Amino acid sequence: MELHAYTRTISDLFSVKKKYVVPRFQREYSWTKEKVSELWDDIVSSILMNEDGELTHEEYFIGSLVLVGDDKSVSMQIVDGQQRLTTLTILLSALCQRFVEIDRKNLAESIYENYIAGKDDDGNYYFKLENETPKPFFQTTIQHIDKRGELPSSEEENTLLNSYNEFYSYTSKNLLAKKFRQLDIDDELYEKLLKAIRDQVVKYLKVIFITVGEEDEAYTIFETLNARGMDLSFVDLIKNKVFKSFNTIHPDDFAKTKWKELRSVITSRDGVGSLETFVRHWWIARYNYTSADNVYKHFKKLWNSGEIDSKNFLEELVCDAALYAKISSPISEDFKQQEEKDIYKSLAALKIFNISQQRPFILSLFKAWQRKYLKLGDVKNTLSFLEKFHFSFNAICSMRPSGIEGSYSKAARQLIEATDKHSARKVIEELIQQLSARIPDRDSFSEGFSKLKFLKGKTTQKKLIQYVFNYLESIKQTTNEFKPDSITLEHILSQSSSSGGFVGSIGNLLPIGEKLNESAGNKSFIEKLEIYKQSNYALTQEFTKNPPGTWGKEEIESRTRSLAQDCYDSMWNLDESSPEDASS
Repeated sequence: MELHAYTRTISDLFSVKKKYVVPRFQREYSWTKEKVSELWDDIVSSILMNEDGELTHEEYFIGSLVLVGDDKSVSMQIVDGQQRLTTLTILLSALCQRFVEIDRKNLAESIYENYIAGKDDDGNYYFKLENETPKPFFQTTIQHIDKRGELPSSEEENTLLNSYNEFYSYTSKNLLAKKFRQLDIDDELYEKLLKAIRDQVVKYLKVIFITVGEEDEAYTIFETLNARGMDLSFVDLIKNKVFKSFNTIHPDDFAKTKWKELRSVITSRDGVGSLETFVRHWWIARYNYTSADNVYKHFKKLWNSGEIDSKNFLEELVCDAALYAKISSPISEDFKQQEEKDIYKSLAALKIFNISQQRPFILSLFKAWQRKYLKLGDVKNTLSFLEKFHFSFNAICSMRPSGIEGSYSKAARQLIEATDKHSARKVIEELIQQLSARIPDRDSFSEGFSKLKFLKGKTTQKKLIQYVFNYLESIKQTTNEFKPDSITLEHILSQSSSSGGFVGSIGNLLPIGEKLNESAGNKSFIEKLEIYKQSNYALTQEFTKNPPGTWGKEEIESRTRSLAQDCYDSMWNLDESSPEDASS
């Protein structure tokens, strides 16, 4: 492999007649506001203003840039450094806009024609940095001198726009005045500072410019430069490996299309998590239990041994991503059949508990159901157990989850390998046995339960408390006619009545309708009791049948203990049908 390395300025890169292309295997633009701010501070801090207002510059090294091509190449592929080049292009575009706004179109056009756009030998314009993924948004809304102002339609486009808006804000008169410690900036000084920033970027930022001759070598360099995980995640490295195996892009770039679909599915719902989280969960459900840092190591081992087919790998990832999104962030429309509603409720509860270690197993559980190795009743009962377990173990007791994710991963792989109904059910029975041994005892549960709080300034546990009341309502209702979909929380002792923390305790809360909640307001305890009697909630009716004479800290703590006992006993002391006994 032959490499050539030189020191270059940004002007050296962009002022020549070359096009820098972001290859298909590269990750999407992902710079955060913090990274943009850090680069901006480094650029501006290298511009010095003396007492006479004279500006001087210091050189600043921004890392290496690795490209495929040579000095004769008109188009060069970016192997490493596309995030920095994209960010600098965005900054130059923001400077363009500022010069347009102060009626210095000649300066704007100079930046645009020298560093952002170019002309080929036939007089046709092209952008010097070319990225197909966010096209045409990046080109029309950020790069072009006459910006259209279109709305972003993807996560990457939103990130690109955020970076542009950050630089646009940084280059305002007010913020530049603060940065250069000036009480005020007149038009002349403002133009002078904008020019200084332009010069700092194009003349004084230095890169190590490395070129390699062949695209195949680019993939190798890409992996080598990032093998230690300093810049890229294991998902980016897997993507690089998979893309390398697809040599043709006609009539369609299969890898790029599938990867775009994969990312779109994972980002389509809030609460699903990152692409890295999904790929790791998918991996440990199918291959072996490992940390995120070691996924690529295991992937590469199987890849080199020929055990992974790139086409099947991509297709299965995309297929399972849709199922993963559904189990991670369920919506009622996912489970339209009445007999599937309990599945939705259990998945929604797990989302409330904000846990994810169970997802690899549930992914395999659904796939076993799809293969008809499990019945609907098996799935419902299994999810019901997991819901109750994680409610007690995580949401209430906050116990250490050591070993649990490993158990889920093992069970998930065993379900994938199951060949019939009996073997699939045996996997579930063994997992439930393992988890049952770690169910918190009554005292630990009561202690954790007593810490549940809801106040105006402490709302993080509101959904969890609503879940508790929904659960208790579901076991106290004598018919199926009433289904509490939305519970408002009423403080029996009003928040304005006491500053004690016990006012926010779950023992001082009742489930009640919104209108009755408004009617109760800050009324006295006796007056509130009459309003509570109008509620259809079983818990609230139960409270009004034998109310205490007074209501204070002691009564609240007593009711908290009583609710904890009811909740624990209903979950763990009632006879539970096992998945083996369930029927669809």
